Amino acid sequence: MNFVRVSGKIGLTSLWISLASYFLSFILYIISFSLPDWIVYTAVPVKVGIWRLCDVQVIGYDRCADWSARTYPSNATNTAFMGPPDFVRTSQSLEVVALVFYIIAGILLLIGLCQRSMGILFFASSMSMLITVIFASATVGLFAGQGKTTYLGYLSFAWWMALIALIISLVSVIFLLVLSFYILPLPMVNENKMIDPNSKMYYTSPPYSTNLYSPHDVNTDYMH
Repeated sequence: MNFVRVSGKIGLTSLWISLASYFLSFILYIISFSLPDWIVYTAVPVKVGIWRLCDVQVIGYDRCADWSARTYPSNATNTAFMGPPDFVRTSQSLEVVALVFYIIAGILLLIGLCQRSMGILFFASSMSMLITVIFASATVGLFAGQGKTTYLGYLSFAWWMALIALIISLVSVIFLLVLSFYILPLPMVNENKMIDPNSKMYYTSPPYSTNLYSPHDVNTDYMH
């Protein structure tokens, strides 16, 4: 396994910051996307996320269901939403695309770290992360812009967590791009080693053949 080689303090700093920001933003994205606390409505006792919605009529007892369910867990959620609204459907598609490019960026980053010390891999990882940022920012903006048009409400902590993850992933894009210019190629290894002519040679068996003399070479004049 060949690990990446970087040049100077700028390259080393960019490497560690890009790694830390990538994994931190990925964890925050996964947590925020799985929570139903993106928008909490005040007009109806309902809170919604990208994949789930919950009835919060009873404090401390949330009854939740997936958007894809045919019926929702209470009359409040069934009355408020007959199905996932358009901004939720669009956000689900945007999130899937963002996660796909996020995984592609991670694969390119892993290959660049462990197999090939090539700047182009880190540049490609940076571009893949940039696509993730674009789609994730569209998701965050869509919830903020259209999520409160039907009912009054406020953006909850899962939305803010996604916004923080978006900012951190943008930091990862910048430092991956900087890192791509500070990657050093792997050293060339010459496997053809030169043999020292003065070195001694040792044989496991005598360096001659037992069939050195053939039968017809034997002088028969001395045989009686």
